Amino acid sequence: MRQVSVILIALVLQFSAAAGASLALAAGVGVDALRPHRAVYDLALDKASERSGITGMDGRIVYEMTGSSCEGYSVRFRFLTNVQTPRKSFTNDQRTTSFESGDGKNFQFVSQSYLNGQLEQEVRGNANRAADKTKVTLKMPEELEVDLAPSVFMTQHIGMLIDAARKQQTIVTATVYDASDMGDELVETTAIIGKRKDSVADIEGEPESVSKKFGDQAGWKVSVSYFSTSKITEGEGEKTPIYQVSFLMHESGVSRDLKMQYADYSLRGGLKEIEYLKATPCKSD
Repeated sequence: MRQVSVILIALVLQFSAAAGASLALAAGVGVDALRPHRAVYDLALDKASERSGITGMDGRIVYEMTGSSCEGYSVRFRFLTNVQTPRKSFTNDQRTTSFESGDGKNFQFVSQSYLNGQLEQEVRGNANRAADKTKVTLKMPEELEVDLAPSVFMTQHIGMLIDAARKQQTIVTATVYDASDMGDELVETTAIIGKRKDSVADIEGEPESVSKKFGDQAGWKVSVSYFSTSKITEGEGEKTPIYQVSFLMHESGVSRDLKMQYADYSLRGGLKEIEYLKATPCKSD
């Protein structure tokens, strides 16, 4: 599975390279609103098709962001799932550490995938964003340099979604580099942003200690579809999403009430813990 930086997450979250002017404005847009935080989400199986072979699934996402728009943002992300099938059970554990410069031009990352506690894959490298391309330099699993189309990185994308929501824009398209899979491809995204809600205090399943921290924060329901830039649906000649993520997005950059929809199954994520971290102050000139 690809990293769900979106979500948050973030989950996730990168305007289309076709809009050159938008890319030029990407750095700094909406990013100042982001609050460093550590969020924990409990995952549960929403539904699964017979074809998936999944009879049960649960897990946890831990997302931690620190830094500032001037110093850059560091993100630690862990996505753990326990999967049950009629024949066996197994655990997938994805761990990612990244740093994105404050101007949104440089992205460094380490991504590890574990199966039943054993390291299966490790991807390391960095990417640099220019007006005409995204240059990726991989160190693992093998040394490789590749030039991709213009894109934006994840933290900048979150800021851009917040900025679009404030301006009451309902559709945002983006080409994004998130270092997922083997780190050598981009993803295209389409975000649908709902109407602003001035207060969203209570969400079913959230602890009261968590919900009360959002009583005075505005929020928007957001749904983001992710598309491969290299694959199309067989026989149809058009792209369908690799997966879709929906969530409640706050101006602070914190997300709640997650739903992750894959081809054959979907997961729901409830925010169980939220801790705001000390912001790194920007140094005055």
